[in-house]
Amino acid sequence: MGRRPAGRSGADALAARARAWVEASCAEQGVPVKVSDPVTVARVAELLAQARHTGRSRDSSKRL
Repeated sequence: MGRRPAGRSGADALAARARAWVEASCAEQGVPVKVSDPVTVARVAELLAQARHTGRSRDSSKRL
């Protein structure tokens, strides 16, 4: 009866794989993994807000 609880054991492995992929992808592109520049963060936030208001993120989910 040494089984792990269902649901959580795979999430840790998935998170580790995702983190490794992001780090490798950023290294290949020469960009930092984390962005701390306030101007860059504000620009990204503005772009995300614009996409949300235009409905771009929802349009693709409505297609059949």
